Amino acid sequence: MHVAFSNTWRPSVLLDRSSETGAALYTSHRLHSVSENIRRCQHTAAWDEQIGAYRHSSQGRFTQKRRRALSTPQATSTMIDPKTPTQVQDSEPAAFDWRNQWYPVHFARDLPEGQPQRVYIFDEPIVVLKRPGDQGVVALRDRCPHRAAALSEGRMTPDGQLQCAYHGWSFDGQSGICTNIPQISAGQKLTGRTCATALSACERQGMIWVYPNPGAAPSQDSIPVLPELDKEGWTSDDFVRDMPVDYTLLVENLLDPDHGLYAHQTPTFDSYAASKDFPMHITEHSTSSSYKIVGEVAGVLKMTGKDDDAKTKPLPGEKVSSASDITARIVFQSPTMVRWSRHDKQGSTNFISAFYLLPAGFGKTRFMSRYVRSIAPKVHPPRWLVSIALNRFVDQDTYLLATQQSVTLSNELRDIADKQLTAQPQQPQASDAQASDRQHADGEPAQTGGAARADAPMARRSWYCHRSPTDNILVASGKWMDKAVPWMPNRYQGLLSSSLQGSAPLVAPGKREDVLDRFSCHTAICPDSMGFYTKVTALGKVVQVSTATAAIVGLWYGLEASAGQAPATPKAVAAIVASLILSAGMSQVFQWLLGQFQYVYQPKDLQKDLAKLTNLTAHLQEEPTVDYRP
Repeated sequence: MHVAFSNTWRPSVLLDRSSETGAALYTSHRLHSVSENIRRCQHTAAWDEQIGAYRHSSQGRFTQKRRRALSTPQATSTMIDPKTPTQVQDSEPAAFDWRNQWYPVHFARDLPEGQPQRVYIFDEPIVVLKRPGDQGVVALRDRCPHRAAALSEGRMTPDGQLQCAYHGWSFDGQSGICTNIPQISAGQKLTGRTCATALSACERQGMIWVYPNPGAAPSQDSIPVLPELDKEGWTSDDFVRDMPVDYTLLVENLLDPDHGLYAHQTPTFDSYAASKDFPMHITEHSTSSSYKIVGEVAGVLKMTGKDDDAKTKPLPGEKVSSASDITARIVFQSPTMVRWSRHDKQGSTNFISAFYLLPAGFGKTRFMSRYVRSIAPKVHPPRWLVSIALNRFVDQDTYLLATQQSVTLSNELRDIADKQLTAQPQQPQASDAQASDRQHADGEPAQTGGAARADAPMARRSWYCHRSPTDNILVASGKWMDKAVPWMPNRYQGLLSSSLQGSAPLVAPGKREDVLDRFSCHTAICPDSMGFYTKVTALGKVVQVSTATAAIVGLWYGLEASAGQAPATPKAVAAIVASLILSAGMSQVFQWLLGQFQYVYQPKDLQKDLAKLTNLTAHLQEEPTVDYRP
């Protein structure tokens, strides 16, 4: 089948979309068209010129209304009526500005001084350098303007400049100005083309933040800090892991307390969930530069707990007589932070779970978590020990997310290909609006399975089958993601190479041993874990040598004793045997410890964890299941 293409990348003949080849070509070329439109709109240096030219092109359906929506911040705030707390009202957030945001890239303790490190934001490589003393941290696009080599492969010079390892060009980290080219004479004037691209960077509350908009001078006030960490008597335990899971899925995962009981076998999650008797109150606020959603619910157990006393028992450290006096709160502050906490009537809390998400690229996220507490603030368990526990916890649902990802990202690509982002927005009819936000009298969310809204390129709600009362926070945040995610820089550019070759972009789940490989995802990027791993490896080799030595000595002694050349005393035999047993035991311990920093969570471990559900959910099997439908 021969297909000719116009300069707007539309097939100039009708394709048979019912065939596999036709569907693949159709999806690929529509995706290329949408990606090109997004790229144009995100090119801020020529924003007005490109919008004007595009509006008058053959595809020019980019209306003045959409242009105002993209260029002018429009704040909307939705406070859900407590009398109908599970109602999810539609808001009209403007297109989200992903570049004008602060993103966490490292814990400061994990970034070695004077050693350039590469990180990714939106599939764009960035070099981060922590300079000695109080010189601060700098960030640049990881590309030397000379021959496009990676600056992260270079070094920091004695005078604090970032030097490319290829030809020795040096750059000022804060401005990107080229300060030295060894191959030219001193004093020769350098042009702007010799400059690297500098980005704003800073350290706040022990984390390194980067602002991926070149030339911007942003205020640090918009960084989502935790006020508690600035108070005396508070501390945190920090964890980092690179995950082959898309940013969107991790946002949904962290806004979903329902999964904690089954995926993690942890009843505490149940206190953050909603139910018919304890609905969740949802508040939203949205502009082009921020989106915030807050879900609040009574901090009692809903599904777990066999009686009222068990359901209302407060958690350790909570100074209340009943958990009904506690409000469980989940907050998503776009684009990076999700915060879980429990508060008494005075608003006080003693423990916060804060999660930071760095959108490294399509299907890739750096996951950083902080467990902030005023409980025993002077007690700090070794970080490698905390990492062992948290790695197992994260393993429990990471592969589930990878299997989900193959479906949801494929749905996203399909929706993007089928819906032009530049289509003229259409307001839904009154009946459509009512149907979109239809609720059950008992507080359950209405189900949708139809086409996406005309003014949104995606419809996450149609990808899922929502039934739980807790799903309302996912429905609300999903509407924001429907509109914001397609505008994420480079969201679909990485797929163009395969698209242009006529193959449909596929999103397949990785192998289990790759998705859950703790060494590449965690150990290699956490100096504390890597340091412990290196020490245990060295000690393991010493134990192996000791075991071999003890075995040789025992063999020699046995031969000598059998020949009558050495006395076979009980003490000598006992010492040799004890040495062999001790060495073998230590070898097993070291092997177990090393395994905790590699791929270790296998299907048999999953089945052992799921077996715990028999006791946790036994009483739920006695209750009838009601299928709520619209």
